[in-house]
Amino acid sequence: MIVQITTPRMELWRIDGPFSNVPHIHEEDFQITVPLYGSFEFIQENRSYRLAEGSGLVQHPCERHVFEINEQAGVAIFKVRQSGLQTFARSESLELDLWQQFDPSQLTGHFRQWIGALMTSDPNNRLAQDETEEQVFTYLCDALTGNHRAGSGSSAQAYIAATGADAYMVQVLDFMHAHYTDAITIEDLASIAKQSRFHFIRSFKSSFGVTPYQYVLRLRIDEAKRLLTVSDRSITDIAMRLGFSSGSAFYRAFVKSVGVTPEYYRMDRRV
Repeated sequence: MIVQITTPRMELWRIDGPFSNVPHIHEEDFQITVPLYGSFEFIQENRSYRLAEGSGLVQHPCERHVFEINEQAGVAIFKVRQSGLQTFARSESLELDLWQQFDPSQLTGHFRQWIGALMTSDPNNRLAQDETEEQVFTYLCDALTGNHRAGSGSSAQAYIAATGADAYMVQVLDFMHAHYTDAITIEDLASIAKQSRFHFIRSFKSSFGVTPYQYVLRLRIDEAKRLLTVSDRSITDIAMRLGFSSGSAFYRAFVKSVGVTPEYYRMDRRV
């Protein structure tokens, strides 16, 4: 079984064998290959390595590699843009050790969460993609460089209080309430908050209990409830009005949030 998800800055692969590929390189990407269970042979730059459960191998850009796994093995693969990871790690020249150790059960849970979030979110919603990318990059930077950066072990409220960012957060909320039907990105919001992408997501969630995407989605769902109650607009029309890419994307989000279909909600409110 193969599950593969692509975003602008990365690819996530979950492969449960059997699987084989051909020798290849990634010109602009780091690849980190981690067996979640079982073991298999991995050939990189004409050298053979035995990868066992939890032992990750790093492929830098332009390093030729190939591998084959049998049905008794499963693997998680990160392919991340070199420029994106370097920017996130705040390093212009990021050199990673060849061998990296991962907790396979923890990584399995993270992969399930990341892939699930990307598969169930609206594919045109950049905010949801941005948040998942940040989670993956945070995990990788901590795991690969041991760089537990500012904010990872302290409260975001303390960070906000120390920097005076709370005043900017009010501006962020004003912007979100004014533009929640538009295509908002993390860059938009972090810029208003005068924070990096990394700090912004953490400080926002700590301040308001939800991520920026969840907050925007809540605004959209609340407005959908109002429109379903006071208007006769079609489900598709409401979806387009609120910035969803399709009626089905709105339908899934509404059911997940409210617990009933939009049609049932409308009928129940008008009885």
